[in-house]
Amino acid sequence: MTANIYMQCEEKQSHRAKVPRWLMKFILSQVQEQLNNQRIFLALLEPMAPSEWCLIWIPIIHPGVELPHQGERSPHGYMKACTTTLSTLTGYNERTIEGWFYGKPYHYSVGILLRCFHLIFQLQQKLKNSHPMSNMK
Repeated sequence: MTANIYMQCEEKQSHRAKVPRWLMKFILSQVQEQLNNQRIFLALLEPMAPSEWCLIWIPIIHPGVELPHQGERSPHGYMKACTTTLSTLTGYNERTIEGWFYGKPYHYSVGILLRCFHLIFQLQQKLKNSHPMSNMK
């Protein structure tokens, strides 16, 4: 049964960005026969593109920076905010990160790392919003 589920998950992953085989095996071994949990874990680890991450988080982290519009050049300061923030989070050089926005490939682990930061930041915001008294000290 587990091998069959593994193959189904592997087929689904081949249609999207790759989740490393070792990571998929680890997840599947942890949730074994719990198909719903496997789906949740694999969905959480769907890699996130740097451009997608920036569109969501740059307005929150850098509120004064304007978002780009489809088909237009990035507004002044947007690319700098993206490259600086992503450099801080990933440890990659800003020039390397800028290349990702112009089609240069990046390691699959970057996409997974960005998805993890996305989930952590979302959780942080939900906790902050649900416990307003905890912010007062």
